[in-house]
Amino acid sequence: MSQYVLIKKLNVQNANAIAELTYGFPAITNFLGFAHALSRKLPASLNVNLGGVVVISHKNQVHARQPKGWGDYVFALTRNPLTHQGKTAPINEEGRMNMQISLLVELKGLVAGDTLTETDLKAHLKRLIPTLRLAGGQILGFEACELLNTEEQQAYALRRLMPGFVLMDRHEYLVAHFEQRKTEQDDVCLFDAWCDFATLTYRANPSEHQQTEDTVEAEQAIVKANWEYVPKPNAGYLVPIATGFCAISPLYDAGEVANVRDNTVPVTFAETAYSVGEWQSVHRLHHIESALWRYTDNHPWYIATTNELIQPIIEPDFIDSEAAFNPDNF
Repeated sequence: MSQYVLIKKLNVQNANAIAELTYGFPAITNFLGFAHALSRKLPASLNVNLGGVVVISHKNQVHARQPKGWGDYVFALTRNPLTHQGKTAPINEEGRMNMQISLLVELKGLVAGDTLTETDLKAHLKRLIPTLRLAGGQILGFEACELLNTEEQQAYALRRLMPGFVLMDRHEYLVAHFEQRKTEQDDVCLFDAWCDFATLTYRANPSEHQQTEDTVEAEQAIVKANWEYVPKPNAGYLVPIATGFCAISPLYDAGEVANVRDNTVPVTFAETAYSVGEWQSVHRLHHIESALWRYTDNHPWYIATTNELIQPIIEPDFIDSEAAFNPDNF
C-alpha cells in the first residue's frame, strides 16, 4: 500500500512564477526537484526515500501590477541587491509570486508499524524543510508535516486540504486535439494545437442577412459578420504548463563540457517540454495516486506526468536515441 508525507499549507515567498513560455505558477519540475532534494538530505540510516508529488494550491499572488490602473499587467520588478560599487543594479526581468500550497509526497521504504523510524523521519523533515528553497523562493513555514499510512488517513487528509485546487496532467487532451487539427489542416504543428489551450480566440462568422453595397465590385463588397467566442478544445480550468525537458544534443561524458554545475556526471543540453494541465478542486480527487506527478524517462524526453503516456511521443530525428540519459541513475 502507498504511503505519503503530507506537508500542509507550505508558505513560500518570491517563488519563480515564470516557466519558459508560461507564467502564473512554478513548473511541476520545481516540486519534484524539491522532493528529490529533501529525499537526498534524509539520513541513510532511515532507509526511506521520497518519490512523486501531488501539488495543491490554496492561494497565490503573482507580483504584478497595472501601470495605468487598467489594461495589461506587468511584473513588479526590484533591483536588489546593490552592485559592488553600491549602485542600483540593472533590471533582470523576473516573475515572482507568493503562494500557499500543500504537498503530498510519495514515501518508499517505510515498514508499517515501525514507529521509531516514523518519529525520526518526521523530526528530520520538520528540520530540513525550512532550510530548502522551493522554486527559488524562501519557505516561511508550514502548518503540519504528517505521515499518511492508511487509506482512511489519506481520504481524511484530502478533505482537510479543502479549499484548494490540485494540478492534474491533461496531456491526452493535447494529443487528441492535435490529431483533430491534422484532419482539418495539413500544415498544422503541435505548437499550434498547444496554443489553442492558452489563447483567447474570437472568430468572425458572416451574418445570415448579408448586406452589400451595390456601388462596389463583388470582390470589394462589405460583408457584415458576427464575432463569436471560440471555445477551448476541452472543458475545465485548463492551463498550459511546462512538464519536463527534451534533450537537444548528444550525451557528453562527465567533464567533457566546461563550466557545468557538476562535472562528475554526464551532460546533455535540453529544452523545456510543454503540455496541458488542469486545476481541479480537491473534492473531485478520490485517490491520491491519480494526481501523483512522477518523471517518465523516454529518451530524449524526460517528462513529468500523472499517468502513463497513452501513445509514444514523437521523437526528434536529430538525436541518437541510443545515448539514453536518466538523471535518477546519478
